[in-house]
Parts: sequence; C-alpha cells; structure tokens
Amino acid sequence: MKSKQPIIVALVAGAIFVIAIALYLGQATEEPLTTTEPVATEEAVEATTETNVVSVVEAMEEIPDFKSYTNVKQKKHDFFNFMLPLVRRANASVARDREYVQALAGQQSLSKPETARLLDLMKQYRLEASETPADQLDALLVKIDTVPASLILAQSANESAWGTSRFATEANNFFGIWCFSRGCGLTPKDRDDGLSHEVARFDSVQHGVGRYIHTLNSHPAYEQLRTIRLEQRQNGKDLSGIELAEGLVKYSERGAEYVEEIQSMISYNKLQQYNLATSESSAVLLSE
Repeated sequence: MKSKQPIIVALVAGAIFVIAIALYLGQATEEPLTTTEPVATEEAVEATTETNVVSVVEAMEEIPDFKSYTNVKQKKHDFFNFMLPLVRRANASVARDREYVQALAGQQSLSKPETARLLDLMKQYRLEASETPADQLDALLVKIDTVPASLILAQSANESAWGTSRFATEANNFFGIWCFSRGCGLTPKDRDDGLSHEVARFDSVQHGVGRYIHTLNSHPAYEQLRTIRLEQRQNGKDLSGIELAEGLVKYSERGAEYVEEIQSMISYNKLQQYNLATSESSAVLLSE
C-alpha cells in the first residue's frame, strides 16, 4: 500500500495557501482610498483634509504638452478643454455633499451615523461644534458649495502659466497651492531665506482641483468669497465667477491687482458661460 503522507502534506500546503490568500485580500480591502496632504495657499498655513477619492480617470490623466503650442488660440482652447471636465467633476462631488447636508436639514432628528458624518464634515470645514444640529447644518451650507467654473478656469490658467509652469508639469499643481511639510512638494526657486514652504505635489490634476475648491470653501482667508456666494444664493442668482473673485484679495500678495487680473481673464475669454453645468456627464468641449 502506498504511503498517504504525500497526500496529507499536499492538503496541508493547499490549506495554508488558501488562508494566506484570504488574509492578503482582507488586508487589501482595508487600504485607505483617500489621500491626505498638508497643503495651503499663500496665506493658508494650516493643513486641509482631502476627501476626494482617486479614480481611474485620475490615474489615466495626461497633461498636454502646452509648451509645444505656437498657436495661442489653440493653446487656450485645449487648456480649457483639459481643465473643464476636471472642474465639473470636482464641483459635482461638492454638490453631492451639499445635497446630503440639505437632506439632513429637512429631518426632525439625526441618527447616530448621520450625527457622526455631520461632525466629520464640521471638522473637515474647520467649524466649531454649535449648540444645535440645525446651526451646524446652516454653517456647513455656507461652506459646502460649488465654485464657478469660470473662476477655476481663470485661476488655473493664471497660476500655472497656461499649464506650462514647473509646478503644473511636475507636481500636478495648477493653483500655486502651498504645503509646509518637508518633501510634500517642490521647493520654489525664488523662496526667500528663512521660509520653509513648498508648492504642493498632487497625485493628479483632479486631486489638485479638489484641494483648491476645498481650500476656498474652508480657509478663513476666503470668508469674503463665501459671503458673496451666500448672498447670490439667497437672492436666487446664478453664481458669478467675476463677483466671487472679489473674495480672492488674500490669494496673492498682489491683492486687488490680482483680483482685477482674474476678472479680466474671465471676461476676455468668455468663461462665464461655463458656470452652470457641474455634473461629470455635462462636461462638453469648449467651442472654437
């Protein structure tokens, strides 16, 4: 009779293999899908919490070689066509969070999971706990709102030199967003002595667009922008990138001059027409 030992050994080895695979898969599902980086604008010295999920679209993202363009009109056309779907996708994500908060505001009471989610949003948007959930929801609705595409397109073009800056091509940073941890980004060549900031590096341009919107929505430096937006909402007006730009005085050391430049870019390039659509499915190409 042949020995059963080889069969037993094989069965044991197979069982160990199956267990190992199961453990590996279990660990893989626990990997976080969000990315957190300490970043800020020129006046934003505190870290913001990243909530955008990195998607397949982001992974496949490829920045056109804008430096190779000789036709300025074509360069602008292709720049806006590259950025517009990313802008609308990021705004759609914010709009979903806003709709969630609005739904909570219509309820008589909140469940434990809803309360936990509310507190998480309060933390993300730098809000202190209020006396009542109603006050918390009202405060969140001031901050969780979309940013006009016209404003985002103009600022991304201005800050990235139409997609040709070192920070845009090497760090996916089209907005000049800063960070303050060593190695978190690229060191500016003209950084003054004694300063330690870097220009933040993002996994994708989509990631950077989301962080830019979150910064405008959460940082104290842009309270004026949010107030202008709230007034437009209360008056039933469409959001205006030109008007909201008035709240960007602290975005640049150039102050009012910078605001006027952004407003001029919006007007000259007729970007206001792209403010209304926010969903990913509505991302259409800009006309010639």
